[in-house]
Amino acid sequence: MTLGSFALGTDAFVISGVLSSVGDDLSVSVGTAGLLITVFAAVYALAAPFIAVGTANRDRRRVLLAALAGFVVANALAAAAPDYAVLMAARVVAALATALFMPAASATAAAIVPPEERGRALTAVLGGITIASALGVPAGTVIAAFSDWRATFLFVALLSLVALLGLARALPPVPPTAEAPIAERARAAVLPGVPAVLLVSMLTFCGMFALYAYLEWTAQHIAGLHGAAVAFVFFAYGACGVLSNLVTGVLIDRFPPERLALLSSCALVLVMGLMALLARVGSHRAPTVVAFFVTVVLWSLIGWTMNPALQKCLINASGEQAQVVLSLSGSAVYAGQAVGSLAGGLVLTHGAGALTLTAVAFQVLTVVAMPAVSRRSVS
Repeated sequence: MTLGSFALGTDAFVISGVLSSVGDDLSVSVGTAGLLITVFAAVYALAAPFIAVGTANRDRRRVLLAALAGFVVANALAAAAPDYAVLMAARVVAALATALFMPAASATAAAIVPPEERGRALTAVLGGITIASALGVPAGTVIAAFSDWRATFLFVALLSLVALLGLARALPPVPPTAEAPIAERARAAVLPGVPAVLLVSMLTFCGMFALYAYLEWTAQHIAGLHGAAVAFVFFAYGACGVLSNLVTGVLIDRFPPERLALLSSCALVLVMGLMALLARVGSHRAPTVVAFFVTVVLWSLIGWTMNPALQKCLINASGEQAQVVLSLSGSAVYAGQAVGSLAGGLVLTHGAGALTLTAVAFQVLTVVAMPAVSRRSVS
């Protein structure tokens, strides 16, 4: 299951590293190619709750195998796509497969181990996505640099196939697990304090993905980086994200998560502002390259503190409904990715300055919304 989540995480993020190649090959603009990210995230955000409820009475093993089989087909189709429309259809199928796999994988991991080992089991499954940002995305970007973007999707399809065969061989039948119905999820979404945290989660990822979705393009236009050099940018971002998640797990147990989220939000405004400054005055010389890498590292280290801190805020706000509310958090995060990547694509023709300022604007909105989360924690 960890390999499966690694493959799905790689697929969800790696397209950011090959957008220019996709656009050139299929004769569409980078902004239009970016809609592949937007649609993937939007489909996941909308479909995940309904898929989880609709498959609640199904054997978890069958659900996981069906999801991975669909994912193999989706990525094989993407690799062979003759045009943009077919590639978009493949991304929709991949998003539906991801929405089917991730909740089922988490539920299965918790069901097949003793209660005292559930935390480690869930960490192993979800850790696949985190590791994908550090290793899978750079690997896929390097593959595209030395071959083409289609080879990247074949790489993801192969990973998914290995995960499928491994689960088919090793995982026994797993009885269905209880899933909260849609009505209960809707009631949980309006618990005091929950809407504010979900809004901040969405705005945070709007700012993150307005820039991350086009990080390859940004690296080219600000620092003059191309090909395999871009993979180092994604590696730096992903590795720092993994480190940030580990450290934040300790911090939110020692300090109020609302305060940590507020400090991180304010710091992100400064870091994204630095990226906007580089876009305006930078050149393709060594100092700009160094400054760009430093900014990416700071962005990742600070930005990835937000999600764990906000997850803890949701737990504090929702009490006994925490499990239901946390499932809504995933939709908020993917909704933010969809809106952010769409906004980034719309301003891309106006240059790197407009793109980075869009990310700054979303982050300012996040800071403006944060007091609602803090007020709830005080009350």
